[in-house]
Amino acid sequence: AWRSVTPDNSDAIAISSDRYVLHSSGVCREGKWCAEHQGDLLQVLNATTGEQLASEGKDWRASHSCKQMIGYNPRSDAFLIADAGDAYPKALQYTAFAQGVHSRVNTRFETWGDGRGRQGVTQGGIKAEPMGRGFASVFSLGPETGEPDRLYFATLRENATFIEAPRPVFPNSSSTQIGGNLAPLGGGRWLVAYTEAAQDIITGYLSIYWDNWGIPAEVRAGGSRLAVLGPSGELLGTPVNASALGANFPVELNHLVERPSGIGWISIDGPGSSIAKLVHVRCDRESV
Repeated sequence: AWRSVTPDNSDAIAISSDRYVLHSSGVCREGKWCAEHQGDLLQVLNATTGEQLASEGKDWRASHSCKQMIGYNPRSDAFLIADAGDAYPKALQYTAFAQGVHSRVNTRFETWGDGRGRQGVTQGGIKAEPMGRGFASVFSLGPETGEPDRLYFATLRENATFIEAPRPVFPNSSSTQIGGNLAPLGGGRWLVAYTEAAQDIITGYLSIYWDNWGIPAEVRAGGSRLAVLGPSGELLGTPVNASALGANFPVELNHLVERPSGIGWISIDGPGSSIAKLVHVRCDRESV
């Protein structure tokens, strides 16, 4: 039923032992009830054969769906899915998918939207809690009033209900925080990656729907930060300037990957860059 896929670089995939789940968005083709309208798209594939499991796919969680996130927890065999909607709903909405069944429960963190592609969530990520059945989520949100974006952290159960509702990570900061993504460190702690700027650098919220947000070069080169959070999202210690390592995060594709001896990410210099660097920070995640 889809005419085209929205070129939104928040498109995300999560993988279990038997399923590939792609969460993205697109525009409905002519002749369908949803013709020319945009919403989210969830496709499920058999991990062994690559066959699409059409009966397990589910579209239109949000309309319009301006940002998408997804994570998988092998302990609960559950996927957690998030959509940032600009109309139905005007919220960051979490839903669950497990054993081929979509939960009827949806949990919303109310934000804002104009119904035309502008809303407040700029970027975010979802990761599984390594010793439990739930998830943690981090995202940045800019108020409709034009104030700087703030980084939020939340934890959720496998059924997509909040354990800890979203809370600002830096409630007293005047800077802009964009991002981010996260990786578990053990003991309920999380390593969070985000980009920081002294001023509000995202003013055209429609532009974050596409590929190039117009991030200033000096922010790309010097704004990458790493912070350690506790189980409820409280800041532990002082954030680290990751740009000083010579490996900044690509703002639009912010991500962290767990590795056997640490955490890694891909570093690029910005839209159009022809060089990508693989970065690996060695650490004992249980003792950090």
